Amino acid sequence: VQERCDYDLVTPLALLFYSAVLYAPHFPPGSELLLKAASVYHSFLTWPVPYCDTFRELLTFISNELKAPGITFQRLVRTEQGLPVKNYQSSTVTVLLLNRSEVQSEFLSIAQRLSSSEPPQRSTLVLLLQHLYQANFGTRCDLDRLQHLLKSKPLEELSELYASAADAQEAAVASSDPELARERLQTALRDIAGAASLPAIAGEAQPRKLQPIPLPPARCYTYSWDQDNFGEWPWLSSRP
Repeated sequence: VQERCDYDLVTPLALLFYSAVLYAPHFPPGSELLLKAASVYHSFLTWPVPYCDTFRELLTFISNELKAPGITFQRLVRTEQGLPVKNYQSSTVTVLLLNRSEVQSEFLSIAQRLSSSEPPQRSTLVLLLQHLYQANFGTRCDLDRLQHLLKSKPLEELSELYASAADAQEAAVASSDPELARERLQTALRDIAGAASLPAIAGEAQPRKLQPIPLPPARCYTYSWDQDNFGEWPWLSSRP
């Protein structure tokens, strides 16, 4: 692509890489995939706009993942699920203004079904904590046992656990030293697990498989109104 200056393939390949890393359960400590990718993508910064912008965003994405594994997945799910945690990044809400008489009934039916079938907050927090620990520790973390113990905890404790873990992850990504950031993050996650009586992290990789964790469906809000007053929309008034 670079040698031929094939502009048509740049964005699709960038999206493929982004998706592959986003869904990867864990990168082993000795893996140099992200470092090699950063080295390759850095040369694309000399390309014209918007291609250089695409790779600038990819390099930021890689930098964040090197310092705080799994943070992009975590931020995305927090935003899409509207979780009540500290807001470290600005978020965007896309609003579609539709006239019911001009929209197919199938679309309205799907939108209504999505807005009424959001996953419980408890299951989302369990999923996020599982993902966070696996992304950082791989098979050293007993994911099945972790899930069992997390499900037994009350929602308030789960929320506090996740808030502490998210704080540690955001502190790591703010560091300038990727290796030190990962070490501090792992130490913080071990401390959180120990205080909450969660499974201890093994010292070495264990003979068990990594478990891919899918993104939960994004929350979909529908609101019918007969006045031009957006301030009355409850989910908009509570967002930044």
